This record gives sequence, C-alpha cells and structure tokens, in this order.
Amino acid sequence: MKWNRVDIKLGVTMLSIFLLVFALLGFVTDRVITKFYIQKSHEENMELAAHFLKMANTQHGINPDAITTMAEFSKVGIHVLDATGAIASRSSNMEQPLEQYLTPSMLQVLQKGQSIDTEITTAAGQGFIISGLPLMDRDIFQGSVIMTASLAPIVAFLHNIRQLLLILCIVGMVIGLAFSFVLSRKLTKPIQQMVTATRNIAIGHLDTRVTVSSKDEIGALAASINDMARDLERYQNTRSEFFANISHDLKTPITYLEGYARVVAERLYESEEEEQQYLMIIHHEAKRLNRLINDLFELSKLEDGQIRLEPETLNFVPLMERVLSNVSLNASQKGIELCLQTPASVIQIWGDEGRLEQILMNLLDNAIRYTDQGSITASIEPGTEQCRISIQDTGIGIPEVELPYLFDRLYRVEKSRSRQHGGSGLGLSIVSKLIELHHGQIEVKSRYGQGACFILTLPYRPH
Repeated sequence: MKWNRVDIKLGVTMLSIFLLVFALLGFVTDRVITKFYIQKSHEENMELAAHFLKMANTQHGINPDAITTMAEFSKVGIHVLDATGAIASRSSNMEQPLEQYLTPSMLQVLQKGQSIDTEITTAAGQGFIISGLPLMDRDIFQGSVIMTASLAPIVAFLHNIRQLLLILCIVGMVIGLAFSFVLSRKLTKPIQQMVTATRNIAIGHLDTRVTVSSKDEIGALAASINDMARDLERYQNTRSEFFANISHDLKTPITYLEGYARVVAERLYESEEEEQQYLMIIHHEAKRLNRLINDLFELSKLEDGQIRLEPETLNFVPLMERVLSNVSLNASQKGIELCLQTPASVIQIWGDEGRLEQILMNLLDNAIRYTDQGSITASIEPGTEQCRISIQDTGIGIPEVELPYLFDRLYRVEKSRSRQHGGSGLGLSIVSKLIELHHGQIEVKSRYGQGACFILTLPYRPH
C-alpha cells in the first residue's frame, strides 16, 4: 500500500477529525452530565435537610423512629446535633461514625448560623455529600441537622453513562471510518483518472479524455484537461499538416527553379521568347519562395517578441487608398470591384505605417484570393476612442466551425482549398500579432458561401 496516496491521506485526515470531534464531544458530555447529577444531588440533599428542619421546628423534635424511617425512605443518613455539637439523635442506617464526615470547621460554620454543603472522601475511598442546616431559636443556635448522601449510586450511574458514551464513540468511529473511506475514494477517484489521463497525454495519446461527472472544481479541472488534450491534438495535427504544406510549398518552387534553370543553362529552348518565358518563371518562383521564407521568419520574430514598432500619428484614409491601389491590378484581373467607404473627417491613427500597410495588404490579398466574382468593400468608421476598419468580400466564406482557430499559429482553413488558392496559412497569424502590438483587436464574421468580413479596431492614441 502506498501511504503517500491522496485517498489514504484524506481518509486518515478525516478519521483523525472524527476521532478528535468524538473525543471532545464525549469529554464535554461527560463533564456536563457529571456536573448536572452532582449538583442535583446537592440540591436534593439540601432540600431534605430543610424539610427535616421544618418538621423538627413544627413538632418541637422528632423521635428516633421517625428519623430512621425518613432516612431509609430518602436513602440518606440523618444526624441531629445539640448546641454543643454532640449527637442528639441519628438514623440507624449510618455505619460510619459522624466524625468521619463532620470536621470541626464545619461545626463552627453551623454554630455561626450558616449552612454547609460539601463533598468528602473517606479513608476507604467512599464519597459523600454533606449538607447541614443550623437549628435556630430567636437567633440562638440550638443545634443542627446533618444529611449525608453517598455518591456511590451517582458514580455507578455515571460509569454506565461513560460506558454508553464509549460505545457510541466506537460506533461513530466505525461509521466515520467507513464514511471517510467511501468519501475519500469518491473524491480521489476522478483525480487518479486525471493523473492517468495526463500521463497518457504526456506520452502522446492525445485522444485520451477524462469523464466529467460533476460540475464542481474537480469537474472543471477534468473539462480543462479535455480542452487541453483537444488543443494539443489539434495543434499536433495542424503542425503536421503545416509542415507537410510547407514542405510542399517549398518543394514546388525549388523544383521549378531547378528544372527551368537546367533548361536555360543547357540551352534547351528553341527561341529567345521561350528563354524569356523560362526566366520569368524562375523569377516568379524565386519571389514566391522568398515570400514564404519571409513569412516564416516574420512569424518567428513576432512570437519571440523581436518585432518593435515605430509608431507615429498618421492619416489612415490615404494609407487605405494607397493599399487599395496596390492590389487593384490583381482585383481587376479577376473582375472584382474594389470599394472604399470613408468619413468626411480626417482619421488620425497612432501606429507603424509600414506594419499597418502590411496588415491591410495581407487582408486584401486574402479577400482577392478567395473571391471569384463580386466586390470587396473597405470601410472606415470613427468611434469615440477607437477606429473601426472592416474589409468585406463576397467570396466563398469560411465555415463557422473554423472561425475560432482562424488566427491560430500554423492553422489553415480547408487545406485542399488553401492549396488551390495558394497561401501558407501564416498571413492571418502575422496580422493577429501585429494588431496585438498596436493594442488593437481583430475579429471575423463569416458563413460558408456568403463571404467574410474582417473587422479591425485600432486606438487613436497610444496606451
């Protein structure tokens, strides 16, 4: 048995708490019951003494037979003393002499007209309650009445009570032991399952899931582990697909470069026009390869925090017009209409002009790439503290299930579609990082087959 297991530690802790609670409860109960019955015995003994004293005053003395009868009925010992402290009368049920109970100091208290109420223990270890009242006549001490009650019945009763409390404590401990074992197992079983699941995830079994059986903190932890496993699985799949796509995207231009460079080097062309065509292909594929490498390098620097902006206050409308002019040729070749909606006022944005241009170029290039016909509308809407820029296209759109992951690193929407239209899947990740550096936000709204709308919010002033 592993003593460092959580369920054992929890069970021992709970059992210790049960033991402490039962011990404290038993001790307090014993003290309360003991005090209650001792105090009750004192009160009853004193009441008997007062009753006997009243009878003596009424009848001007009580004969010995009446004393014995009352003592046997009340189960107490009765002594009647005269003014000198000598025994005038006593009940016949007293085996020990009065000197074992009554001390000179007690007698002095009675002679002063005061009562006594105390406990004594004899040399034989017997306990007694001693209650005494003075017999006064016109404030003159005439004698006293002494009541002695044995504590043996109370001790026997309390012993039975303690035995009952001990039995109850043992039963409670057994129940507590069973309860703590069941509860600790119930509480730690999900934790053990999560430990097993996380170990499986750590060794690569990313399809492992934990059963979420409650809505408390343990259930939330299990759900978080499942979310983590799904994210890791998606990341692993995306990474594998990304490297496969990057390998393909790198291999394609390199193959073109190698093939057409050999054709040109070995003069396997038939005319200068064919040579120029091959050289243009080499030039195009070299630019494509360079762009891909630059995107990888850019994303790496952004994730490592190596990109620093050079912000300034700039007029955003001319920047948008310039970017639209740069992409107009590509749009016209596909028959796509470019529209710009701007306010009449000047929009001043605090940002890095080059990086903002890169953001807009990337979004517009994506819109053109995935739009076969229709239009692309860029609009600028000034707000109170931020400017809202939207780029709406009439392209093929994005499935809703893909939207939460669109800006994730290494993610590409519909891989077959991405290969058909080109792109490495890095552009939107770069855009998201650059927007974050500008203390802005980006979101996308789209439905498959109904176009997409990318919305940027940029602050007017630096934070």
